[in-house]
Amino acid sequence: MARIAPQEYLMVAVGDLKPHPDNPHRGDVDVIVESIRKHGFYGSVVAQKSRMRIIAGEHRWRGAVKAGLKHVPTVIIDVDDDTAKRIMLADNRLAEYGEYDDAKLAELLQSLPSLDGTGWRDEDLEDLLDDLSGEIEIVHDQPAAAAAPAARPAAPAPVESADDDPDDEVEDDQVEQGDDEDEFGPASPPPPRPKAGATVELIVPLTAAQHDEVTGLIADIRARDGDMPLAEVVMTALRAYAERQR
Repeated sequence: MARIAPQEYLMVAVGDLKPHPDNPHRGDVDVIVESIRKHGFYGSVVAQKSRMRIIAGEHRWRGAVKAGLKHVPTVIIDVDDDTAKRIMLADNRLAEYGEYDDAKLAELLQSLPSLDGTGWRDEDLEDLLDDLSGEIEIVHDQPAAAAAPAARPAAPAPVESADDDPDDEVEDDQVEQGDDEDEFGPASPPPPRPKAGATVELIVPLTAAQHDEVTGLIADIRARDGDMPLAEVVMTALRAYAERQR
């Protein structure tokens, strides 16, 4: 059952805290220092009460020391050594499971007059915009296809006479078939069916607006039904649509 771990919040001298000797994570302290100098130190570090070892926020503590702070806000929790290691590992690892919505990230970065103190650089934004422009191919809306030509009325059956030659009828049929092929072109063969167990790509051209709507719908479906594979999302939607049309 979920619970709040026993803890207390104190202002602790930076010299009274120690980094955990088993922490495998390495961060960019200079970027953190830049953020502290731009925005001030906010939040807290987490320390194990018995040893005053930092088990979450070590690099923020290092940034505070480098920035010249004498004290940092600290959450003190009373846990054993095994639990302290688990908390440290979780703090390092869990953030790695997240991901960015690149379009929203680019929009947010572009909305700021300067990226100072954000951890992002101008060249990061340029790379992000390049990646986004490469992922989305803008396809202009095409006018609706012209309606198929109306079927030609059937020609009246020829009146047979004793003088008609059966061979002439065969030649006439061949000429008519040739005329049809010239007018409509040869029928395209169906694409080959992929072998059982093979994975193939289905490329669907979309406008920019359609792309945004599709990605939004997929995100909504995954938020509701779990992180389904994209192919399963598409197949489920197609089956539901086909069922409604019956």
